[in-house]
Amino acid sequence: MIPRLEPRRALRIDRMTRRTRRIVSGATLLGLPAMYAWSSFWTGTSVPKIIWGPIVFLLIGVTLVGAFVLYRYVRDRADMRAATLDERQRQLRDRAWILSYQVLAAVVVFAIAAVAIAVLGFGRTVTLDGSLTSALAISVGVLLPLLPAAALAWVEPDAPEDV
Repeated sequence: MIPRLEPRRALRIDRMTRRTRRIVSGATLLGLPAMYAWSSFWTGTSVPKIIWGPIVFLLIGVTLVGAFVLYRYVRDRADMRAATLDERQRQLRDRAWILSYQVLAAVVVFAIAAVAIAVLGFGRTVTLDGSLTSALAISVGVLLPLLPAAALAWVEPDAPEDV
């Protein structure tokens, strides 16, 4: 007796529109940096943490939930070692990696330009204290591996409608 393989049920995540995927990708990539910006702004004030603290956890949650949704949607298609991809999927993966490098290069250039303007233009000194260094390390450690999955979800076209 040969076991019948049932077709895998398409989950709601698998049927997300391109617009929804782009919103999830953008929110996921901006959630953690927004959390650091939000908390650094409110830390210098006398506002109690109970008022602005929940927003910090909400922004962390946006990044965490978005990462799970993106990884579930993309599965292993963003991995450069994936051997089971067809030609169209390989081209999309390559476009996503190119977009990832472009976004990373733009962020690095923007950060260097911002530091150069602060130092050369305004005569400020830049000090890397422990909190800034840990924020950079966590952001790079979380967002850098997520970038190819977010880029693939961004560039992939909508699936054709089943008629």
